[in-house]
Amino acid sequence: MATLNAIDPTPEQIKAFLGDSAEGEPVFMLNLLKFKDKATYRDREDVSGATAYGRYAKAFSAMLSDLNLEGVETVYSGHAHNFLIGDGEGEWDAIAVVRYPDAKTMFETVSSDAYRKFHYHRKAGLDGQLLIRCDDENVF
Repeated sequence: MATLNAIDPTPEQIKAFLGDSAEGEPVFMLNLLKFKDKATYRDREDVSGATAYGRYAKAFSAMLSDLNLEGVETVYSGHAHNFLIGDGEGEWDAIAVVRYPDAKTMFETVSSDAYRKFHYHRKAGLDGQLLIRCDDENVF
């Protein structure tokens, strides 16, 4: 099975994401992140992709605090290291899980004017990612 890192969702993915989620049903967004070696800022600032993405993450956290969005939180974030099972060394640099009260809130958060003000850091630093909607069904 092939995976494809991307930067933005397709219109079909957005429609499925919003259509498959019930209002008020929490979603956990699993972020598998791959950074550029060198960020691609328009002014050609010489920093790593990880540094640029770190700026994005810091601004995202501040925005959540400023907007006081209840139920939105970063549950986990950390660096990706070696594989114990499977193969894909170097495919992802970091992992984050962010909880939202529902899919609509998640989509509205990342579509807001406040978000657009710092989104360029994400684009400058991110080579690609997998962003996977998860539920809290306690499968195991």
